[in-house]
Amino acid sequence: MNRNEARAHDGDYRIEVADFGPIVRATVDVRPLTVFAGPSNSGKSYLAMLVYALHRCFGPPLRSGFLQGRPYWLSDASVNPLPDEGNLATRLAEWWSTGGKEERRPLPEDLARAIRTALEEFTGAEEHLAREVSRDFGVDDMDDLVRHGSAEERSTATISIPASVDNEQTRYTFEFGHGHTRLLGHVPALPETPSHIPDEGRGELYLLYGFLDVMFHASIGPLVRNAYYLPADRIGVMHSHQVVVSTLIQGATTTGLRRSTGVPMLSGVLADFLNDLIAMGQRRKKAPDRMARRLEKNLLAGAIRLKQSETGYPSFAYRPTDWDTDLPLMRTSSMISELAPVVLYLRYLVRPNDVLIIEEPESHLHPAMQAAFARELARLIRSGVRVMLTTHSEWILEALANLVRLSELPESTRKGIAGSDVALSSAEVGAWMFTPSDDGAGSTVEEIVLDTEAGNFPAGYGEITESLYNDWARITNRIEAIRAGVE
Repeated sequence: MNRNEARAHDGDYRIEVADFGPIVRATVDVRPLTVFAGPSNSGKSYLAMLVYALHRCFGPPLRSGFLQGRPYWLSDASVNPLPDEGNLATRLAEWWSTGGKEERRPLPEDLARAIRTALEEFTGAEEHLAREVSRDFGVDDMDDLVRHGSAEERSTATISIPASVDNEQTRYTFEFGHGHTRLLGHVPALPETPSHIPDEGRGELYLLYGFLDVMFHASIGPLVRNAYYLPADRIGVMHSHQVVVSTLIQGATTTGLRRSTGVPMLSGVLADFLNDLIAMGQRRKKAPDRMARRLEKNLLAGAIRLKQSETGYPSFAYRPTDWDTDLPLMRTSSMISELAPVVLYLRYLVRPNDVLIIEEPESHLHPAMQAAFARELARLIRSGVRVMLTTHSEWILEALANLVRLSELPESTRKGIAGSDVALSSAEVGAWMFTPSDDGAGSTVEEIVLDTEAGNFPAGYGEITESLYNDWARITNRIEAIRAGVE
């Protein structure tokens, strides 16, 4: 099955990277549920953070996206005007004025070619993307993210977004290294022309640049989503967030706290998490609140509660079912503390069509709870949220494998099987193995294909089990040999 046949969901796209962090090369199809597995320091978080940066850069204004609620093209036109922009604006206005505003119709070929060229060049976007990537990783120099030992001392990241017709793909390749950045675009076909353009009544230039904004958003549709990132060290942050003043966090979100301040560097990912926790105190719960309440009921046997403190910072507590008092979060089990941020994000921030990235959700969870959490993630996918995980857990991978295999059963025959209501198709789940090379040169990434005979996404854990058993057998044999010799 080729990529376009397998693609069944709006929002899917492909990301390819080369010489990025510890990754030599990777090609990943981002699906409704995308799982990164592999040893530590193999690049799982690097790629997950890059996905987060892309959504932050090009996502909706709510998350400080590239367009930020105003026509980017117009604001940049004074510095980087389009070639022959006056004639282009006039011709677009003439075309726009003919025909009904609700009519979907193609642009004249020469005008379409000029618009397509503008979308491909997208002057200025590379600087914004570079700033966002640097901020999220907490580095001052993009060269720090280039894989050591790479032949060209340059990293690339390519986003391929399938079009709705002709199997064409819009591609943007981001290159950086040697102190330079570059964004290369390929737009083979324009998306459907819009029926409304922002600021169309304010003149020809506003129409032109508003048109470009809308067309660009349509071209990179899968990236125009809010993304949220739950870092691996979220428990410590949950317990200590109140000691961090919000002004310090805001200052850290540019490129991280400077070493000259005497304070450790703070990545943008961690700063965003802290800011989100603080912002929850000013937000109302979403209505309905099903996703968070379901997680509390099925896994936590209690509720995560948020209270606004006198200092203006929220405090978090846990109330077990049938209790009438709260427990401070730091006095609860590590499992409660681990899942509390997930509950809070689902309750106050994450909405359908958003992207939720979770590092190592299995931390501090019993294997049975890991399997149960995997099923809750499937329910999250069913509600319209897209999820990306980094994991070391065989139990999560096996639970997801069961859900994929379950999708092959008719619904009427699933009764009595865990997760019978949330089976996921193979097109909805993608698992990827990050494998470091033996010589330490870097990691390669390959898709993990579901093994229907073994009943899992094989991630090498069986080899560890076999190795441990073989050691046990050797130890046992030698003990018995020694005993036999003594006796």
